[in-house]
Amino acid sequence: MVEESDSYRDKEAKKRQESFLVVYSKGASIRSAAKAAGTTRWSVKRWIDGDKFGFKDRFESAQSDFKDSLIERAMNRLEEQKASDSPLLLITMLNAYIPEKFRPNTIATEEVAKETIKELRQLSKQAFKGVPVEREEEMTSKSPIQQVEDIILKKKGGDGN
Repeated sequence: MVEESDSYRDKEAKKRQESFLVVYSKGASIRSAAKAAGTTRWSVKRWIDGDKFGFKDRFESAQSDFKDSLIERAMNRLEEQKASDSPLLLITMLNAYIPEKFRPNTIATEEVAKETIKELRQLSKQAFKGVPVEREEEMTSKSPIQQVEDIILKKKGGDGN
């Protein structure tokens, strides 16, 4: 008797997984796709974490299907777009769902920040010859973020140390 109920539960879980994936692959949120499949987002998380019935790979495949559909929409929009049409929503969706391909890399690393601060110091030295060097040595021992915070604090009237 226990085997029959487990088998029934497994069939129901598989059916719900398939229903979820069909809706999700069309661009629905996890919550709305789960609701359409008669389950909860927590069940979906358990299916992914436990890889129940190979769900994790199928979930990733559904995500890829949606990403592909976004690219297809973008290409169709390019062909059909009029000058008065705004592509903002489509661009936002492409940036959100496929950042590796469509979002410009604008995040500065700490190394870039350090290099920028170093260049600014060199320019500052040229512009303000004769300013005490002790302040520069004190600043180089701090992270770029702390240096910027110190500069802002000093401009606001704090001590900046």
